[in-house]
Amino acid sequence: MTPRDDDLIEAYTRPRVVACTLWLHGLGVNAADMDGIISRMRRSWELGLHHVAPNAPLRPITVNAGRHTRAWFDVTGDPADTPVDREGIEESTRHIHRLLDRERARGIASRHTILGGFSQGGALALHAGLRYPHGLGGIVVLSGELLLADELIHERDPANIHTPVLMIHGRDDPIIPLQEARHGRDLLVESGHPVTWHELPMGHGVLPEEIEIIDAWSYAMLAPAAAEG
Repeated sequence: MTPRDDDLIEAYTRPRVVACTLWLHGLGVNAADMDGIISRMRRSWELGLHHVAPNAPLRPITVNAGRHTRAWFDVTGDPADTPVDREGIEESTRHIHRLLDRERARGIASRHTILGGFSQGGALALHAGLRYPHGLGGIVVLSGELLLADELIHERDPANIHTPVLMIHGRDDPIIPLQEARHGRDLLVESGHPVTWHELPMGHGVLPEEIEIIDAWSYAMLAPAAAEG
């Protein structure tokens, strides 16, 4: 179930690329699901971006009666009763780090790269981003959560302690309750991570207003890449 590094969707906004965004989809969909965000980041497109959206592998999901579903890690149910899929999380984290390394090898500095995702993809983006050994330009968490919170201080890499984090969550999210997302935000802030937080009147999804926030924030984070030439 190890993800293939070439199983992804890519888009280039300009012939000359100066920065990158890497987007991780949620449980049960695929990389094409992120197109609704990528294609509407109109201001960021001006910068010359390489957008990358990988596919998660098919794996049996416990809460779906073991049915094979595209997922970054297993979802086992109530964490009080069943263990977190640490192996799956770590496997997918290594995969995301390889994709980030690939962009560095192509000449895009990690500080000119934003790693983001929705739901399970947002949770993995946060987990993998904070553990990456090269400082990123930003991390975006949409309707996601902080995984393995007790391990954050011990496992995070110093390179990304000060990386800006954008978190957006629905007030009526039935999948990842708002209070759970707030708790993760508070732990990040208490641990010294700079977090920009937005709560929106929605459930577990993405609003046009949310994409405008992502676009403006991403532009602000990546505009220095264009200025550096």
